[in-house]
Amino acid sequence: MRLVKLAAIAGGILIAFLVVGSVIGFVIHAVMDLVIAALVVGAIVVAIKMARSGRQVARRRAGREVREPGYDRPLPSAAVQRAAAQPPVRDAGDDVDAELARLKREMGG
Repeated sequence: MRLVKLAAIAGGILIAFLVVGSVIGFVIHAVMDLVIAALVVGAIVVAIKMARSGRQVARRRAGREVREPGYDRPLPSAAVQRAAAQPPVRDAGDDVDAELARLKREMGG
């Protein structure tokens, strides 16, 4: 009789352990699902808020900007700027001959 009681107690403990473990596992799994869902929803909300605030700032900024007179005039083209920065063009044949003579002098030939 004593052995049957010990076996029943051991079986009860085993069943209780399995039930409690299953309940705890279910709760942990449910909490993890809720955390993941909250993170996804939070990321979506933040993305929407950033997108909306970016559009609003762009609309408001144009009205608040202070511009100097003549701000709307077109900038000079790149060709005009390059022409002003470059020295006058010389004859290409003279440059090649002068460069060749200089190289020959430097090389000793």
